[in-house]
Amino acid sequence: MTDTKKASSAPSRSAAKILDQCRDIVLIFSDTQISEMFENLGSALMDFAERAENNTVQGRFFEAMNLIQQKRPDIEYRFRQQLTSGFTNFGQFKTDKSRQKEEGNSLGLSLVAPEDMEEEIASENLVTRANANFFPELYALSQRFSALGSGKPLKENEIPGGPHHLVFSFRESIRDLEVEIKIKIILYALFSRYLINQAKSIYDELNSTLKAEGILPNLKAVVAPSVSAPGQARRKPAEEEKGKDGKGGGGPGGGKGGESKPGDSHAELLDSIVDLMSTRKGARKPSKPVPPQVAQESARQLVGALDTTQAQATTQEITDLMRTPGGVPSLEIDPAFLEKVKRTLNTEREQALSQIDPDKLSQVDSGLIDLIGMLFEYMLNDPVLPNLAKALLSHLHTPYLKVALIDQRLLVDTEHPARRLLDNLVESGSLWIDEAHPERGIFPAMQRTVDRVLKDFKNDVALFDELLKAYQEDMNEQQRRTNTTEHRTQEAARGREKLQLAKKRAAHEIQTLTQSHPLPQPVTDFLNKIWLDQLVFILLRDKYGDRGEAWQTAVELAQHLSELFAPEPNRSVRLNRIRGVPKLKDALTQAVQRVGSYGRGTVDALFAYLDDPQTWKRTLAMSGVETRGAEPAPAPAPAPLPEVPAAREAAATPPPESVSEQEQAIIQRLRKMKFGTWFEFASAAGVPPRRIKLSWLSPLTATCMFVDRAGQQAEIKTLHELAQEILSGHAKVIPRPKHPFIERAMVSIQKMLGSERTKP
Repeated sequence: MTDTKKASSAPSRSAAKILDQCRDIVLIFSDTQISEMFENLGSALMDFAERAENNTVQGRFFEAMNLIQQKRPDIEYRFRQQLTSGFTNFGQFKTDKSRQKEEGNSLGLSLVAPEDMEEEIASENLVTRANANFFPELYALSQRFSALGSGKPLKENEIPGGPHHLVFSFRESIRDLEVEIKIKIILYALFSRYLINQAKSIYDELNSTLKAEGILPNLKAVVAPSVSAPGQARRKPAEEEKGKDGKGGGGPGGGKGGESKPGDSHAELLDSIVDLMSTRKGARKPSKPVPPQVAQESARQLVGALDTTQAQATTQEITDLMRTPGGVPSLEIDPAFLEKVKRTLNTEREQALSQIDPDKLSQVDSGLIDLIGMLFEYMLNDPVLPNLAKALLSHLHTPYLKVALIDQRLLVDTEHPARRLLDNLVESGSLWIDEAHPERGIFPAMQRTVDRVLKDFKNDVALFDELLKAYQEDMNEQQRRTNTTEHRTQEAARGREKLQLAKKRAAHEIQTLTQSHPLPQPVTDFLNKIWLDQLVFILLRDKYGDRGEAWQTAVELAQHLSELFAPEPNRSVRLNRIRGVPKLKDALTQAVQRVGSYGRGTVDALFAYLDDPQTWKRTLAMSGVETRGAEPAPAPAPAPLPEVPAAREAAATPPPESVSEQEQAIIQRLRKMKFGTWFEFASAAGVPPRRIKLSWLSPLTATCMFVDRAGQQAEIKTLHELAQEILSGHAKVIPRPKHPFIERAMVSIQKMLGSERTKP
């Protein structure tokens, strides 16, 4: 009888009271740990402030310290409230991500801003590490909470007090904290240190409490998934893993009493594929059952044959191709390239198999050989991976045949180092290889890794641990460089747009002053050059913009200067204006000095004009609107501002009647699209399509900025233009895979084999 059935061990108290007891355990622990976190926050931020690159950055850390201390009571209250809510609404608790999905991203772009993406990654990393570190405790907790509730299996994000619940509650508590994202990342790191990393104690206590209340008291412990030990002996064939009763034993796909073990689904997937392959038309089938000892010896001989094939492999032709002018682009458009690589892989397999008796090879090993071939063929058909990466990674076909024959867990254990390495190689190749400049990006590190496998891998799978760690460091460094470049590109785009909009706003204000009545040329020059820059400077630097005191003061000074020459028949009013000229000059001088000495000649010309007595004689002599003579001359209209591509405001929002319903629907979907989405744009005939990433969308001008694989600006398009290209077929979204390469390849292979079986 399983433990689940023994859950007739009905709780001695009501579920609500037991949940309240569990809630109190979590709250007491969390209150203590979050208090300790805040007590150490000041010293942590002080350390960062001392290492700041300049005074400005240092000041931001000090401001953040003060702000967080002010908000601390609110943060602690909201954190406690969220934790309590998770227990109160047991069975209905939702993470931030699931809630956003249900709301259909109704908050728009704010949900997918780069800062939010960085925060989401940080919080997900905390959860992932905690789930791995506390797997046995969380597994037992999920089983017991499930029995306490409806009996329905709980997902990780549905465990009250679990890592999802804790991290989500903390994220909600600091959601309105207005600090830079780097400060929030520091907060997550401290939250991890003082709370998440210490959570094992409460999970043990929660399990003990539920067990004492009669909730699955005899639940058997599980062991966390582990990576194979270095140099581990070859796995037993699948048929040997079964017990005498035909049921699964303790192998990868085994388990006892119907309990699910980590990795079961992957083992079942592999078994399903091998079974489908065995019945496939043309599949290798031994003429009679193969004894295990004979099968193992044949597999050993096959590994030896593969050693010979691997020793002959080299990536030198890739290096030669990179050195050949125009060699790489021609590879990208070579229609026969993929077929050539596929033929090479088939030849490698057949050459190795020709050195053994196929009738002495077990059905499992025979299936593994075909499966690895199909795995690499799936890689070659990947529409996103550049052909240069495909050519390089195809050299791993023979080494991975050896790995599969030596250690079948390559295709079962998602944490297997060789599996993770291949997943990372494919993923990084899809992101960071520029076909036109392969010497940049991740390609050199990828080639070093492949060369190490070809040269050093014999029979010890432990080599892949070393290679995985080294390549992950390369990926992290490439990610850091790309993120830094992309961040700078985004900031530059924001800066250009902000400058363009500031110039338009300031020009509108100056135009209002200069067109109201004729002005002398020195005044017009000063307003259109020096004072225009002054207004732009205020809009860019003052957080209150055109609603602030600095803007209002600058506009009033410009108005006073303009009013000196405004038509006014009352002589005393004009005289009062003229008497205020010295004070006006002092104010203008102070303002100009803050901007610098730029345009000094224009300023001197204005002041010389204001200091000329003849100026005021002519001004006092005027009555009504005087336009005769050389002075004062009508002010010329301001020259139109040059258009900045990043802020094509007029083109960004076409008239409603010019947008079709189809375009409007696409535009609405594009507005909700996450930053980081990849697009493919058609190129001229004979030229590979461009794949670039949506990096930023202006909420002011509806302008999209795309970056290349290095994070540099590649294209600027309005939403209207992008929608038209999608409708015409010149642009399309490239869906990013949600699962690692090997996992999605095996699922695809299973579907393909299954469809073959159903065909007549």
